[in-house]
Amino acid sequence: MVDVRQASLGEAINRKYPESVVLIVTQDPDGITNVMPAGWSMFTSGEPLMLAISVGVSRHTHTNLERSDELVIAFPSPVQVDDLVFCRSHSGAEVDKLAESSLEPIPASEVTPPLLRKATACFECRKGPALHTGDHTIFANEVLATHVSKTYAERVKNLGREYGDGPERFNTL
Repeated sequence: MVDVRQASLGEAINRKYPESVVLIVTQDPDGITNVMPAGWSMFTSGEPLMLAISVGVSRHTHTNLERSDELVIAFPSPVQVDDLVFCRSHSGAEVDKLAESSLEPIPASEVTPPLLRKATACFECRKGPALHTGDHTIFANEVLATHVSKTYAERVKNLGREYGDGPERFNTL
């Protein structure tokens, strides 16, 4: 007996939740920092340590990554959920997300984009190879330095659309 059934794409995708969430921190050529939440990230190599992200080609962050070789990938803590929701609801092309949120930038040691205070972990990265995959590009990034919070150890996870689009969609589980 086969214990599977055909399902809609939406139902099958919903089975992948909860998933990790990262905040991608980039800067534009004028030095304005942008923060974009993303659900699609993964480690791709241990030596050298590589952390990949997938970014929609229409996103402001994608444009920033095309113009710069540096970024920070931060794993948000539960106290950053409201900022995460704000950042996912606004484009960095129209809003200075750091100025309009309570996210606190702190200097990185190896790259120009800042770390985020209160993030569980931050990875300073140099952009590596990119793979265009339809409406997204996967950017593989070499990790140059890592930082962890002295206060926050739990990271935020996306619970999926069935939980809504606001703060209730995110939890530490």
